[in-house]
Amino acid sequence: MRVLMLGPVELRAGGKPVPLGGAKPRTLLAALMTNPRAVVSIDQLISSIWDETPPRSATALVHTYVSALRRAFTTAGNGSVLVTQPPGYRLDIAPEDNDLEAFAQLLSAGRRLERDGDYAEAATRYEQALELWRGSALGGVDADFARNRAVALEEDRLTVEEGLARCELAQHRTAEAAARMAKVTAAHPLREEARGVLMRALYESGRQADALAVYREGRKHLLDELGVEPGEKLQQLHNDVLTGTLDPLVTETAYTTPRHLPPDIGDFTGRDEQLDFLVGLAEQAIAKPRTATPTVVVSGFGGAGKSALAVHTAHLLAGKYADGQLFADLRGADPELGVRDALRRFLSALGVSGADLPDTVDDRVELYRRKVAGRSLIVVLDNVTGEHQVRRLLPGSPRCLVIITSRSRLTGLEGAEVIELDFLRTDASVTMLSTIVGAPRINAEPEAAATIARLCGGIPLAIRAAAAKLRARPHWPVRALAGRLSDERRRLDELAVGDLAIRSSLQLNYADLGPDHRTAFHLLTRLDLPDFGAWLAAPLLDITPGAAEDIVEHLVDLRLLEVVGIDSLGRVRYRFHDLIQLFGAEQGADEPLGPALNRLLTTWMRLVEYGARQLPRVTLGLRPSASQEKIDPGLRYEVEQDPTEWLKSETAAVVRAVERSHELGVDRATIMLIVSLLASPFAVRNEFDGWQRILDVALSAAQTRQELATVHASLGQLRYEQDDFSSAMAHFHQAWVHAEAAEDDLTQGVARVGMGTVHRELGEFDPAIAHLLAGSELADRAGDAGVTAAAQYGLGAIKRDLGELASAAQSFDKCVALYRELGDQRGEGLALRGVSLCHRAAGEFGKAADQSRQAEVILREAGDALGAAYARQSLAKALLRQRKPVTDLLDSCHQVFLAHRDRFGLALAVRTMGEAALAFGDHARARELLTEALERWSELGLPLWEARTLRDLAAASVATPDVAGAHWARALELMTSVGGREAAELRESSPEGWLARL
Repeated sequence: MRVLMLGPVELRAGGKPVPLGGAKPRTLLAALMTNPRAVVSIDQLISSIWDETPPRSATALVHTYVSALRRAFTTAGNGSVLVTQPPGYRLDIAPEDNDLEAFAQLLSAGRRLERDGDYAEAATRYEQALELWRGSALGGVDADFARNRAVALEEDRLTVEEGLARCELAQHRTAEAAARMAKVTAAHPLREEARGVLMRALYESGRQADALAVYREGRKHLLDELGVEPGEKLQQLHNDVLTGTLDPLVTETAYTTPRHLPPDIGDFTGRDEQLDFLVGLAEQAIAKPRTATPTVVVSGFGGAGKSALAVHTAHLLAGKYADGQLFADLRGADPELGVRDALRRFLSALGVSGADLPDTVDDRVELYRRKVAGRSLIVVLDNVTGEHQVRRLLPGSPRCLVIITSRSRLTGLEGAEVIELDFLRTDASVTMLSTIVGAPRINAEPEAAATIARLCGGIPLAIRAAAAKLRARPHWPVRALAGRLSDERRRLDELAVGDLAIRSSLQLNYADLGPDHRTAFHLLTRLDLPDFGAWLAAPLLDITPGAAEDIVEHLVDLRLLEVVGIDSLGRVRYRFHDLIQLFGAEQGADEPLGPALNRLLTTWMRLVEYGARQLPRVTLGLRPSASQEKIDPGLRYEVEQDPTEWLKSETAAVVRAVERSHELGVDRATIMLIVSLLASPFAVRNEFDGWQRILDVALSAAQTRQELATVHASLGQLRYEQDDFSSAMAHFHQAWVHAEAAEDDLTQGVARVGMGTVHRELGEFDPAIAHLLAGSELADRAGDAGVTAAAQYGLGAIKRDLGELASAAQSFDKCVALYRELGDQRGEGLALRGVSLCHRAAGEFGKAADQSRQAEVILREAGDALGAAYARQSLAKALLRQRKPVTDLLDSCHQVFLAHRDRFGLALAVRTMGEAALAFGDHARARELLTEALERWSELGLPLWEARTLRDLAAASVATPDVAGAHWARALELMTSVGGREAAELRESSPEGWLARL
């Protein structure tokens, strides 16, 4: 099916016109096509169809014309494309199913390709755009909006004609360009661009006089009709033609062969196996080319020789890749800026001038890939930090070879081979020493050489430094250096020669540090954080954030600290290079760390608490109040302005600080408090990795039964959020045991409610009720209404599943009241969703929908996107029971569940999609979706939900009675086993009866 506007307005199916039902439905179709996939109000449609004089019955007539259009779309095979959506209608037409958007896309692509110099491809796009035209745009529609739109479209068509002529001219197709522009200027004598291209085509054909005549004719038209002279551009073109100085539109440039590689290492050694693999891979790719670009990641620790191997390999293979070599060092670069700069240098090396360099990264990527298309190059990307840096720098040509070096394996890079550089064996290290120093000298003292190799630890950089030291001391016996390296206090000093003297160069900068700068350097390097903000130095040194920023920036100035980018809050983030971090930690080994780290953790704890107060509370248990130590107002303001982004930026650093504090044996109590505070912020974002890491620390640090109870309760909640119900149950049970021994009613309550919740999810209602009631009693005794409310929620859900709807509603109402009293918006929203499910179970679909909408609003305001998605799912179910469309609602839910890696939510969304397909008669699609949902429920081990899905799957399979009967019987068996309220319905009904009910 296609909707056509570039000519008489038509609907076509199978290449044949479909009757639209008259002029007015045709006008309505054109009006809807002015805004495809957007709601056009009835008032707008009336104005479009009748201009300024609509009849009194206009609204009713619009509905009539909509019905006519829907009949036409149904005939064309897509009756659902015209959607009713207040306050009007939406035409859900795909861009590829209408000529207006196809034309716009081809015009845009042609312009871009022409701008980038790909004239042949641009001409193809322009020609394809012109082929879409069948006559005057919006033909057969007599309305002001159509006439205005047709004028604009005609302008675009002429723009395409002119662009195509320029591309023809650039390809020396002067006769075609001249003929094309002659037609345009004859029909539109005032178009100066067309006239200019015609003049240029005639001039390049050797027809200078004709070109001048075209100018005179155009000037006469402009003077006679508009009273103006030609524009400056056309006048200059006329002058160049007149004087014979007109340059060609395009100047051919020869391909520039790039030679970017750094110098090779003459004494390279020690990686024969990896070198053979790289060379063999390249030779195989050349002999048997494939469609993908051969890509290799060379990975390993700092100093492993990754860059040396990559550069040496590229030099060896240079003769096999005749079109050159490109090299980019991405060390320390901001990912976006690094890619942008690398593309600038690549394009420059490939002959693109600065003036022709595209502004955006995406356009540079496209131009770069076109430049190397079909060519044979080696591309070396050195010191890559992540896959995101690499992807846009990969050429599209299978004739290229890409070698990437990174400390990470970059396993997310599709199709890439990975070479892992390990420590060199002792014999390989000795060979490397021999190659650099000289075989006679090393062979004369094999034991001393082996000692040096062993003390260098198989690190190529250290071996090279040791070899350089021996070359710098030709009078030394080899055993002299072996003896010096045996002294651990001097080892790093000995492994430094010339520009390999890493420690010596750092020592020079280190000597320039004042007392505060030096202390900051010691403390920050000993923390070993992945990255951090300047504010961290404030609590470490007990100074203001402003002074801390000055100190950190001074470390940057001295090249002791790197800037890695700007976080989402606009703050600079820093990190230490690995070797600098080791150097600093060594220098600061005697620096007292305990008091400084306690101040930092206390500050972090307060800041996390400020942020957590504004985020939804997802986890249960005590939220401890941090100490009242004064916090800088500016730091607090940053957190409270955007707690989500602040926590996202600081997560990696705070998790590592907690781990490091435990490693250093600092302040166990503070560690336990900050772990408790971080639980809910991690849970609301499904930040499972960070949550797991801090709980690992807490579990290792915990010493008392009270602490063990708290940690296991948190681990239970983590596993529950991950839908790992068996592990969750095990941790909740351990929490209960430890809390009972510690006489901790609150943590006992949390553990019992957690166990009850897991039993409920598994359809094990009797133990669930027992644990929830016990947990509620314990929470009441401890005075924590939040845990009580959670217990009431679970009891309400169980009563609903057992069919005790009135009692369930009472539990949910009590739950809502408790959460409102606590000011817990998230809890209130989820409880209201529970109420809505009761109304739906009772057949009160309107009330259910209202409650779900209210729940979604509250959850959105609370910042709980995941909870809001669950509310939308329940709204979709209520609307579905009212035979209302729910596709968009369910799609949005599915996207949120996918983004949060919520396995239960994904199963729920897919099942509801299957129910929707079943309700609207698409049984094949329903079976497909419900089968997928059934597999997901089975993976989660949730028999109640398996039974509900099997019931729907049986209804979708009524065409095959045996299959339907088997599904129905299995559903009844599972529902009976868990005591679900639907068991009676299953006994009294059948797949056919359930389908009729839907």
